[in-house]
Amino acid sequence: MSTTTTGRIITASISSIKKLNCDEIWQITRSDKVITGNKWVSELAPGWDLFNQYLHNWKGKPPEEWWHLCAQAYNEELQSEVKLAALRRLWSLVNYGKVIGLVCFCPVDRYCHRRLVAEFLHKHGIVAEEYSDPASQRDESVVQALLF
Repeated sequence: MSTTTTGRIITASISSIKKLNCDEIWQITRSDKVITGNKWVSELAPGWDLFNQYLHNWKGKPPEEWWHLCAQAYNEELQSEVKLAALRRLWSLVNYGKVIGLVCFCPVDRYCHRRLVAEFLHKHGIVAEEYSDPASQRDESVVQALLF
């Protein structure tokens, strides 16, 4: 359970799941292999047509070539009633004070639908941020004292 009273969204790769401090973790993947403790919210995963487009036409190619097409298609999907209903549930939970983690298999959010969900919600007053592992960040300005 989160100790904060202000709701927000934390987006992350599934590999960071154990490090997230959230009230709920929503797994927004096409795969129905739900990680224990997560809530599978397939409504926020890319639709099957878009997912298959990625698998057959874009996978393995530089994202700079296809990401704009994928983002445009996914943002159009976000206007569907099914996705809007899930977004409204998410919006309500966050406005109630919940911290919700949105996770998928993408290692970084730059070319990922979880970032697009966060951007959509940001336009509607929801604070959303990508999880950054403090252990992986080093402050180069700190000088370690020599022991010998």
